[in-house]
Parts: sequence; C-alpha cells; structure tokens
Amino acid sequence: LRVGPMSAGADPGPACYAKGGDQPTVTDASVLLGLLDPKFFAGGDVQLDPALAESSIDKHIATPMGLTVENAALSIHRVVNAQMSEGIRSVTIRQGYDPRCFTLLALGGAGPLHSAELAKELGIRQILTPRHPGVLSARGLLAAPIEHEVSGAFARSLESVKMEEIQATL
Repeated sequence: LRVGPMSAGADPGPACYAKGGDQPTVTDASVLLGLLDPKFFAGGDVQLDPALAESSIDKHIATPMGLTVENAALSIHRVVNAQMSEGIRSVTIRQGYDPRCFTLLALGGAGPLHSAELAKELGIRQILTPRHPGVLSARGLLAAPIEHEVSGAFARSLESVKMEEIQATL
C-alpha cells in the first residue's frame, strides 16, 4: 500500500465525499472503521457516504489483495501511522531527542484519530489534544515566519568558471 500525499486537499476528494472521487483515502478508511461520524463531519456541514468509502476500498485494495474490507481499512491506517511515526522520528531521535520524554501534541483535523497509535509506537506516554486541533494547526501556519527557498543548477567546471559568473547566478 502507498498512502498520500496526493489526497491532501485533493479534488474531488475521498470517495466518501460523494463528489466523484474513486481512489480510497485515509478519510475513507476512517469512516469505514467508525472513527469518523459520517453525519457530523466538519461540524455536520459535510455528509459522508460510508457505502462509497466501502466500495472504493473493496475495489482498489480489499479484493485485489484478498483482504476483508475492514482489514484493508486497518491496513491503510497502519501505513499512514507508520509514515507519521517515521516523520516524528526524523525530528526527534535522529536529532538526538528521545520522543518518550515528550508529550505528543495531536494537531490537524485528523491528528487525534492517529495520536494513540503514534504514541504507542513511539513509547510516548502523554497526548495533548487541543480543543480545535485543525484550527490550531492552521493558526500555527499563519503565525509561522514566511520563508522562501530557491535552488538552481550551475554546471561549470571549477577550473574555467569566473567569479563574476557565480555572482551573476547568485
């Protein structure tokens, strides 16, 4: 299985949105597993269709892999949780920090759906879930300093390059 990143903000979105999406997403798996209330998604503003989620997961994952639809949905969650755990490891363990010494902050609209499994995988004993995790995540993005990164190729032999050429490129 391969999960993301194309589903983030995708149009037409998950199959369960009933907007023409056909590929199964983590949201479809969450609906199928009962982790999202299809009648109260986005505060009740969006009605999700569990039958479309089930059909998509069955067609693209369960049947081809010889799994039940529920096991296919669980597999989607396992893959995305493994990817998120690896992301957390890359900013903790690989930089000399032990994640077990920290509290996991469950951010983003779906962060709380995955936080218990992530904490278990990483040996984290405390989870902090803000009242509005999606809003807090968006607010953090808005408050973050703006940065721009630009890169370019300068394919020249060092023996023949002139400092003026380097400066002009920079």
